[in-house]
Amino acid sequence: MVINVIRAPHVPTSEELWDAVVGVYFSLQARNPSIEPGIDRLRRLELRRVREVRKYLSDAFRDVALGMPFLDSLHPFYRELIELMIDRTMYKHSLAKVGHATKALSSIYKDAVMAIRSATTGNDIVRARRNFLARVKDLIMDLKPELDFLKSAATKLDKLPSIDPGLFTIVVSGMPNVGKSSFVRCVSSGKPKVAEYPFTTKELHVGHFTVLNDVKVQVIDTPGLLDRPLSERNKIELQAILALKYLARVIVFILDPTNHSGYSLMEQLNLLREIRSSFSGTPLLLLVNKIDIATENEVNTALNSVAVIDGSIPTFRVSTINCNGCREVINYIIDNHIIPMLRESMNIQ
Repeated sequence: MVINVIRAPHVPTSEELWDAVVGVYFSLQARNPSIEPGIDRLRRLELRRVREVRKYLSDAFRDVALGMPFLDSLHPFYRELIELMIDRTMYKHSLAKVGHATKALSSIYKDAVMAIRSATTGNDIVRARRNFLARVKDLIMDLKPELDFLKSAATKLDKLPSIDPGLFTIVVSGMPNVGKSSFVRCVSSGKPKVAEYPFTTKELHVGHFTVLNDVKVQVIDTPGLLDRPLSERNKIELQAILALKYLARVIVFILDPTNHSGYSLMEQLNLLREIRSSFSGTPLLLLVNKIDIATENEVNTALNSVAVIDGSIPTFRVSTINCNGCREVINYIIDNHIIPMLRESMNIQ
């Protein structure tokens, strides 16, 4: 099963765990007065205390070991991003060590129960208690490097974009100020959501709409990612960007034929070439935007230049300021990509 949603649990530090153990242990007091001898009453109290500490710690260890995502079960989009953010070997080691700590805890618990039950004096019981707590503290503190690592990892996982890679996804690309976010607003049924993305200070804008009654489509604007030459990126930035190949079913490249975006036609075409090369397996559409203010000559020059790069790229004329032409783009995607995908999934020829 492939997991598409990342949820990281709360990961306590060793110090937080130890403080909690002390709190659990000494919050338990002898119950109602009884006629049993003092040593038996103390024995019953200490057995109850070690039992509750064992339960609390076992639950805490399992919550971390089983609550953190298993990398091999994640969608490749998330798995690749996570492996750029954290050390895979240390991550697996830390989860395994925390998970195995429950076995060590069980051994400590059994020894404590045996010592308390066989004690003949109150001092013997107190000695067993001290030994139990000392061993539990050693166990917890031995996990400090792993818990600290997993706590840091959980913080990073919480910052992953809230994107469902299981949905049909349109990734919008192009230089800044060419109308990408306006296109997302035009085609979305509601206000696009904002999501963080690793290795960029910008935020993604994620919109959704539904087609063919119940097929949910995700459309993503990528400021800070597919908006400047990939050749300018460092290795990690580039890998984070290329993780989008696992997400995008279609890439829409928006081009501004006017000078209003601040980028020349040549600069935009160079970015188009890089995206076309880096995402060669993903269908690419080109939108010539701002036709409401562009001259016919500017539009034709842009279209002719794109044809020189690749005459097979489907092209559209749009104005995202008033959404003119955007519906035609979506209809094209439905007819040429979504419907064929559905037919394939249902084995319809």
